[in-house]
Amino acid sequence: MLCPAPLYPDWVASTSGIYTKWTKSSYTTLTDSGNWLSQDADQGGPFIQYNGASGNTAGLQGIGPSVGINQPMVVEYFPQKGTNGKIEALSFGWSNTGDGTSGPSIRVYNNGDMDVWLDNALVGTYSGGGNSPDYFSQALPVGTTLAGGAQSGQAYGYNRIMLIPCRDRELLVVSSGGASFCHIFQNLPEGIGGQTITPAATFWFYVPAPVFAEIRIAPLQFAASGYVCGTPTNWRFAPPSGSPTFDVFEAISDASGQVTASVITPATNPYGLANPVQVKLTLTSAAAPNWTPFVYGCRAYYDQQTQNTAAVNLELLPYITAFTLDVSDSIGGTKATVTLQQPAAIASAGGVGITTMCHRALQISDEAGMMLNGVAEPPHWTDSYGFTPAAYDGNQEIEIEIRDLWKLCEEYIFSDPIPLDGLTLGDAYVLVAEMIGIPNSQIYVSSTAGSFTLPFTPVSGGDWGFLCDVGDKGSEILDKLHQTYASTWFHGFRPSGTNPPVLCLIDPADSGGLPSTASVTLYPSVAMATAASTTWKHVYRSYRTQILEPETNDLYVVGRDPRGGKPIVAHKADTASQAVTTAVASRPSNWLGFIRKYSWVDPSITTIGAAQYALGLLYERLTPARELVEFECEYLPGIWRGDLVALVRPDSSTVTVRIKTFSGSFEHLGTFGSSSTPNAVWRPCRYVGEVGSVIAPLDVLGTTLGAIAAAWHTLRILRKNMIKDHGEIFARRPILNQQEF
Repeated sequence: MLCPAPLYPDWVASTSGIYTKWTKSSYTTLTDSGNWLSQDADQGGPFIQYNGASGNTAGLQGIGPSVGINQPMVVEYFPQKGTNGKIEALSFGWSNTGDGTSGPSIRVYNNGDMDVWLDNALVGTYSGGGNSPDYFSQALPVGTTLAGGAQSGQAYGYNRIMLIPCRDRELLVVSSGGASFCHIFQNLPEGIGGQTITPAATFWFYVPAPVFAEIRIAPLQFAASGYVCGTPTNWRFAPPSGSPTFDVFEAISDASGQVTASVITPATNPYGLANPVQVKLTLTSAAAPNWTPFVYGCRAYYDQQTQNTAAVNLELLPYITAFTLDVSDSIGGTKATVTLQQPAAIASAGGVGITTMCHRALQISDEAGMMLNGVAEPPHWTDSYGFTPAAYDGNQEIEIEIRDLWKLCEEYIFSDPIPLDGLTLGDAYVLVAEMIGIPNSQIYVSSTAGSFTLPFTPVSGGDWGFLCDVGDKGSEILDKLHQTYASTWFHGFRPSGTNPPVLCLIDPADSGGLPSTASVTLYPSVAMATAASTTWKHVYRSYRTQILEPETNDLYVVGRDPRGGKPIVAHKADTASQAVTTAVASRPSNWLGFIRKYSWVDPSITTIGAAQYALGLLYERLTPARELVEFECEYLPGIWRGDLVALVRPDSSTVTVRIKTFSGSFEHLGTFGSSSTPNAVWRPCRYVGEVGSVIAPLDVLGTTLGAIAAAWHTLRILRKNMIKDHGEIFARRPILNQQEF
């Protein structure tokens, strides 16, 4: 924040502008007002001192002017010295009652300890530390006179306490006596700006009997401008030309302040850093501000610069002897396996390294467009030249497995900590995907992802709520963003015509995301297909169904209060699924008749709002019973995960399913006409679709109904607690006293 006025030398030499103090006449109430005197201890404005003949025998109260909401204050006083034991020296706070019965207040003790009270209830105790410096180190006689000292040269200690409401729910208390702390008001939720920390009310003080009273109070104000620089760092690569992108995390109590960021070259470079970079934040506010811009941190980064290498486009179809495709309903579960022959001919045609290199870029297209854009796993060789030595090249086979670009996400490792706090879900997802190397043109995130902001964790010590830590994989971060804050959304690659497939994060409510009508209709017989003016290619040859049990009907989401360290718990139960007494005919489709618990423990969830948001999505995803349909038919060009297919049943009713998985093995049947390569192919495929409106992925491996059901059964048994990194302590913490939360 900008420097508070009491920390400038002019605080003891000026009474104007940001150095203005209250005087005796400022108070609407002073106990025994006639016996209060003004004492000029310095040139910074008078202290008020009680000088009653019998001393402070019944306590002394002062009620000052009304101040605005979250108004910082400064209290200066001379504490009592030479008293054995701990006694209360001074109380003050914000309240229209003039005491601690309402609003926040502070009680200060002679040993420097402080208590924080709220509405007459103790909410925090803080230990004093250090020694109170003498105010008149150069003028001891004046100090003893003002403080009523009886011994020559003995100065009473002086204490200045700055009270600064900040960070939405905290009161920063900075004492020159050493008892400095930041109190968190637990009644105020995390992540909500503009909350009332201290109310718009009068500011009061109380000096209990028989403590000596020598006090100066003022609204705390701040400098008009200032700046702060981050630590000089050495970047791995020289920053490219142009300006970086800045994300400044700040909190401003009114509209009078702002923070601007820039990148500067460090003034000195004693270590001879190759690429020294330093971030500078400039804070400005209106004249004589009562609030200050408060900066939590700043992130600066340059957009990734990519360069495509020269490419040789080679059609491999003439060399393919076998091809299989597996698309499972889990991110990264798409792979194709091709078997090639004649490696020498492939190399001569321009396919250098295809048969020997890893990570070769390969694309697969059907008649509807490109369906897979990926890279190759290491190739496998089969050599049978010993049977026909003369046809050596023709007898060599190379099997290559092709993965989509999720393979790159799995292999990308963060080498620097990258915080995502404060970004929208959409911005965070795109940022990580682009860092991995996926072009922006190949990323689609529903616009509603911009309406949810990842909770920001404004704690000291460099902690962040959602951090891409050193060693994390790009795939882990993208998957965590989806599972935590978009668990009901579609996640995965989808074809985009002749362009490369797009990495998608699609909201079910996004009308432009997934199809809302069936792209193709299939029939149970050739006769019904012919009657519908279509061909045998739109006939399904088998039909099976499978019901998957709900994963839970009693769901907890547990986060962490980043400042208090306590769990944040959100809970929702499907009581209709739990009720054992419900008549059979009235039971819902997801009825279990007992409580099936499930907990999601994630310390990156740092606000109750984020916990409730994640809870709502997980509840929608995990509590329904899911109905799957498996059917076999000829390969459907252009149909992918997320598309709708209508299945006409023998009784002419129609079941519409959203495709979840499919797999197939394409086989060459022969050569026709004058073609020199096989051009008759049988492409039988097995598709699995889901009935209903759920588009969330199953997140289990397998492309057949049996494999999915087995994996789902195992998943249901194992997945009782989903504990994210560093969440173990909260998962183990027993919930014995709900009031604690």
